[in-house]
Amino acid sequence: MKKILTVGLSPAIQRTLVFDDFNIGEVNRASNYYLDAAGKCVNVSRVLNQAGISNPCLTPVGRENQREFLSLCEKDGLRMVPVFTSARVRTCITCLDRKKQSATELVVNEPESIEAEEEQAFWNTYAASFVEEGLLVVISGSKLPGFSDAIIPRMVEHAKKHKSVVIADYRNDDLRKSFFSRTICPDFVKINESELLQTFSEYDSLIEALKQITLQYNTTVIITRGKEATLSAVDGILKEHPTQKVLQPCNPIGCGDAMTAGFAYGIASDMNYFQAIEHGQEFARKNLESVHPGWIL
Repeated sequence: MKKILTVGLSPAIQRTLVFDDFNIGEVNRASNYYLDAAGKCVNVSRVLNQAGISNPCLTPVGRENQREFLSLCEKDGLRMVPVFTSARVRTCITCLDRKKQSATELVVNEPESIEAEEEQAFWNTYAASFVEEGLLVVISGSKLPGFSDAIIPRMVEHAKKHKSVVIADYRNDDLRKSFFSRTICPDFVKINESELLQTFSEYDSLIEALKQITLQYNTTVIITRGKEATLSAVDGILKEHPTQKVLQPCNPIGCGDAMTAGFAYGIASDMNYFQAIEHGQEFARKNLESVHPGWIL
């Protein structure tokens, strides 16, 4: 099995509030409250860890609330590789409504800007992770303010030059600029439908975008669509992967990250990508049944 490195530039502390009935414009009292380390890379790392794959998770961590964040990571048994910054770890709040079976996500973009020397420290730590070639690198999520536009594409380029497999779960210019050539680009892109159309807005349809992107670059694209079938494309050829209905959904936050983790698990285990997608879908279903984000237990 390939060794996995999870990487992300925007960790979070997730506060999940559970309400029997949540009403906008009124005082709402939670029936339960949960606190988790989160952010896409942390969610991916935790799901892999719960699946039995220990993996280092590299992410910037703000000194102001580092103790709270890292203690939550330690509680979950995560192998964090923190690069400390002057910014705070941001806060995300999820409001779960049991009656309506709905989730409302509030993202507090509170961190100050990353400094140039902090980005350099992050890069140095990332580059030092490649003591051996042939890793599977999962890069997830957006980046905090202050990080340069080059940082994520540069990570992809470095990983590919060290013969690593790269799974990309991010969007917009960070993704577009990650395609250097047919050999220097993510091996797999796993994002949702709206993210793909937003990133590649020059295409009139999802189908056309999938065909052209995979024909131009030697990459496989996996598109999640909530309850609808997952789509994948290789060399311009599209496939549908039906999803199974979850009878008792709880919290959809982190389902995409669980999907990414399950897919990475499959690829690291030498499954073909069809089997890896099924594995990812299984992890996403388990996440949906859990109150915690990025959770399959």
